[in-house]
Amino acid sequence: MSLRVRELLPRPDELLTSRATTRAAAVDEAHHTISQLFCEHGLAPLESREVRMTLRSAHDGGTGIDVLDYGEAVRISVPNGLQDFHLVQIPLRGRATMEVGNALVHSSPSVATVPPRDRAFAMRWNAGVPTLIFYAERERLREVARSMYGVDDARLTLGLHMQLDSPAGHDFLRALLEHHGQLERPAADGAYVRRLSAELLLARFLGAVENSVSRALGVWSSAAPVRVTPGDALVRRFEEEIESGVANGATVLDIAATLGVPLRTLQSHVRAVRGTTPSALLRDAQLRHARVLLTGADPLRDTVTSIALRAGFTHLGRFAAEYRRRFGESPTDTLRR
Repeated sequence: MSLRVRELLPRPDELLTSRATTRAAAVDEAHHTISQLFCEHGLAPLESREVRMTLRSAHDGGTGIDVLDYGEAVRISVPNGLQDFHLVQIPLRGRATMEVGNALVHSSPSVATVPPRDRAFAMRWNAGVPTLIFYAERERLREVARSMYGVDDARLTLGLHMQLDSPAGHDFLRALLEHHGQLERPAADGAYVRRLSAELLLARFLGAVENSVSRALGVWSSAAPVRVTPGDALVRRFEEEIESGVANGATVLDIAATLGVPLRTLQSHVRAVRGTTPSALLRDAQLRHARVLLTGADPLRDTVTSIALRAGFTHLGRFAAEYRRRFGESPTDTLRR
């Protein structure tokens, strides 16, 4: 991440400090809160049965700023796209991914994701990834696009990511933080100033993200590399089989047979797309499954050994070492908590 982006991004506790913080530990409660704010979606914790969600929001006149942190690693699936609004999602620290069709976008404090409005997508947010979100109603963005480009494109579509370490990305960040200031410290003529601030922010948004109108008019240029890597249907199917089969003790060979592909083919696809091996992906899923089991176990009746065996581990010492490296505590600590 460039120094200038690091200087521009505030800490999570510096954002929307005048707004009440909504908290949720139960997955159903967190899901309901975010569905009401944005749209219907699927929410699944990856390492725990619950979340530690915190949310602060400020919406005004078709635009808004949110600070959202699930506290735990989660998978978010949106089967119908965002429909009538757009989002820019900026991890304030840590990393996340967004998968859209055959594209996988890796996001970080220097690369924001821009989820599609009309296509299904899925995201994985790691634990401890507070995210700054800009919200814009579709019609508000179309109005600004019409003013900027002199055309009315009812099918305005946006690229899937925004390079925040580019000059246009810096301009967007500055406009976003200026608008945040207007929402937090309203002036006497606040409504008028906020509208001007929002319009500038929407214009900076369109200038910083590739879109169908700017591309058609030949005004889009980006010197920054596109950080979108190809996805792979076989790898996605493998990861889905892992999640559904880990509780039943499925092995990599079992899953390869289920998918109807040779092990060597599966290995080459996983290595090309994820940069790792099928066994490593399965082992990570087993560790996450073990954590769920340990979190819900009764320490008076269950043991670490029995749970490790249920999760597919046969070497207790290796399991304990890998678990501590993955979660920062021993399996016994999790069981007793």
